[in-house]
Amino acid sequence: METLRKKLQRNPAIKFCASIKITLVCLVLLFILTLWGTIDQAQSGLFLAQERFFNSFFFTFGGFIPFPGARLVLWILFINLVCAAVVRLVYRWAQAGIIVTHFGLLLFFVAAFVTFHGTQESNLTLREGEGSNVSSAYHEWELAVWTLKGQQRNVAAYDGREFRPGRKMDFPEYGLSVEVADYYPNSEAYGERQEGVTVLNASGIRSLKSVPLHKEPEGNIPGGIFLLRGVEPKDLRVLLYGGNENPTEIQNKGTAYAMQLRRKTFLLPFTVRLKDFMMEFHPNTQIARSYKSLVEVMTPDGASREVLISMNQPLRHKNFTLYQSSYAIDEAGRESSTLAVVRNAGRLLPYWASFITFAGLTTHLLIMAFKAKLKH
Repeated sequence: METLRKKLQRNPAIKFCASIKITLVCLVLLFILTLWGTIDQAQSGLFLAQERFFNSFFFTFGGFIPFPGARLVLWILFINLVCAAVVRLVYRWAQAGIIVTHFGLLLFFVAAFVTFHGTQESNLTLREGEGSNVSSAYHEWELAVWTLKGQQRNVAAYDGREFRPGRKMDFPEYGLSVEVADYYPNSEAYGERQEGVTVLNASGIRSLKSVPLHKEPEGNIPGGIFLLRGVEPKDLRVLLYGGNENPTEIQNKGTAYAMQLRRKTFLLPFTVRLKDFMMEFHPNTQIARSYKSLVEVMTPDGASREVLISMNQPLRHKNFTLYQSSYAIDEAGRESSTLAVVRNAGRLLPYWASFITFAGLTTHLLIMAFKAKLKH
């Protein structure tokens, strides 16, 4: 093991990647990106600022000058720390605190990677007495198809991020094939029929118009025209709009099918039922001071428990966390509660990284104090 380490220490590429100069440059770039992104979000919006500065490898400044994004900088800093662990760390008991701290920092990067790629954010809206085990994405969409018979739905769906004109999707379980004729990530719907084009739609929409994207992606309502093949007696052009609450019904060979462009759905490993929604107002106003949801959580094994979810008290179940997000009251006075649903398989990793880093720093300080005492 020691021989391998000595060989790696002599490798010029590893020695270069372990340079303290790279560490300093990365830290300066992260400071610039954090400051720049924080200022830019006031104009561009939080989502676009995150995508440009923090989730990208590169972005352009001034329209043509390339600038590294935080994702690239963090990868370089991670490689720099790994190489430093090989080249610069001295593996002795006297350096135990520094070694533990170093690996605690590396675990922070692992936690960030798992969180970035493994986090799923969605929401669940319930009226009092309602229960569900399906949540909906905020700004991701899908094309869903199912049969309109029986109480149970067997839904087949394709991710809307893959939609481009000419994209083909097969639904072999239904004997159908769908091709994207036109697709707009954000659109407006109209009742006037486009000349020479006949489409099928659930609510009388006859044409779509592409409009600019919103700063916040939750405001984008996609729409598209889909060519449905395999339908007798002839192929159909179906117009689907994300703003349609009801699916479009299609008859084929004596079977009724439903097609809908909807927010992407996620199946939860438990059912949440809203038992009571409580809200308090500021005195003499209609401004909410606090709102809470009393829910019942039911698991497939038959177990259940009641949990009170408030703005500062989420519900945690395995890798899922449910936060009190918002509420609504309809014209009939019926209350509904919206819960933010976050699935994060690596939610404990940052805690472990913090604990290991703290333990390393504490160990290093104790060793230094012990050495200083021995000298006196």
